[in-house]
Amino acid sequence: MVGIVPHASDGDAERLRELTDRLLVRDADAHADAIAELAEAGDERVLPHLVELIVIDSIANDWPSFGFPAVLRDHDPPRYLELPDVRWPGVGDALAALADPDFDSDHAWVEWETWYSQRDVEPLAGFDEWKLRLYRSYLPPVGGLLACEPRAFDLQAIRWGNCDRSFLAALNAPEFVPGAAVDASGDATGSDAADAPERYLDDDRVVFGFEIAGTPYAVPRWVLFPHELRNAELGGVPVALTYCTLCNAPILYDRRVGGSGDGDADVRTFGSTGLLAAGNEVMYDEETETLWDQHAGTPIGGDTLATDPDLVLDQFAVTQTEWGAWKAASHDTRALDIDTGYGYDYGYYDGDVGFFEQYWTREEIVRPGVRRADDRLSETASVYGIADGDADAVWVDDLRDREAGVLTAEVDADGARWRVSRTERRSESGDARDRIPGRHGLWFAFRTHYDTARVVS
Repeated sequence: MVGIVPHASDGDAERLRELTDRLLVRDADAHADAIAELAEAGDERVLPHLVELIVIDSIANDWPSFGFPAVLRDHDPPRYLELPDVRWPGVGDALAALADPDFDSDHAWVEWETWYSQRDVEPLAGFDEWKLRLYRSYLPPVGGLLACEPRAFDLQAIRWGNCDRSFLAALNAPEFVPGAAVDASGDATGSDAADAPERYLDDDRVVFGFEIAGTPYAVPRWVLFPHELRNAELGGVPVALTYCTLCNAPILYDRRVGGSGDGDADVRTFGSTGLLAAGNEVMYDEETETLWDQHAGTPIGGDTLATDPDLVLDQFAVTQTEWGAWKAASHDTRALDIDTGYGYDYGYYDGDVGFFEQYWTREEIVRPGVRRADDRLSETASVYGIADGDADAVWVDDLRDREAGVLTAEVDADGARWRVSRTERRSESGDARDRIPGRHGLWFAFRTHYDTARVVS
């Protein structure tokens, strides 16, 4: 393997396991001693252990720079990250001793994750259990979810996204109000009433628009950004607007799971785990703590995977567009009241999503756990995909040439072209059908989360 010191004989494996186990005891001095000996041993099989540690160590020691969501960086980090034993002194130097790179930037942990994601490194036997112990002990809200059975994912590939369910709270409380009441360009007459919502939505702001039970709704991207999820019941329909910030992927799911009708369906309440699978948010539901693939809408770990492994969440169409365009097409739209109850400065994300913008636009930035690939589209291409009847295949259309990012046409399997509106598809011959809900996102999310991704030319 290029750039990595070959591993020592298998006879040394037991000693290496003893040393990696010492990395889990709550003693920073013991961590430092074990790391120094591991670096001297020069065995590549401990690289997966050290990469896990440098991520936790870096975030725990510099929460004001790396904590997510960023609106919480001026708050104290979670208590488990403040403890004095959440330290692995010398871990960066040990990685540099075992591999060619010697990253020394402020984001060295990101660079190490990027490097690691491009390689197949065989860890020591027992790595999966070691990682579960690490997460259960040092990232307990995350580890409690990750230690699920059965699992349809590789534990080595799952990455921590520097947040967890204890502070990345789903946005469940705020009301939807008439869009005209929050439209910044509207008539302000009467808007100074004490109970009037704030007029905060400018025409050029990105919103996620959708329609439920005949009523259109709009959720601003920058308000949802630090929550990643919005559970609601709209028009009697329980829905979850999910959003992966790395993939720039808003997807609206029906929260009803199973049952032969609306009355006996099992309604789930979704949240974000703080984990990433191939650069995509991993969701969980509060009722069963099942883990879910956010982009595909499928269970990937826990009870629901055991009982219904072929389940795919139903979804509704979402349009990612600008407020001015959405309100013009949906005059009776309702919009989210920015008084969410969280007291966040949402203006932090208004037109500036910080480091995440680089994930959306820069080809050289690698998403955690994603292997680079020279493919039909660039990794950062903004696309819209329609599942081909299941969660394994998807038709993808490139949105780069679409005005305001709105998909206006699609091509079916027979090559017929259909015009797409908010609620229907209409063919060139005049036939009309209900619109098939699709998924927004960057190309890499489709490439890595579906067995087959067909690009519409």
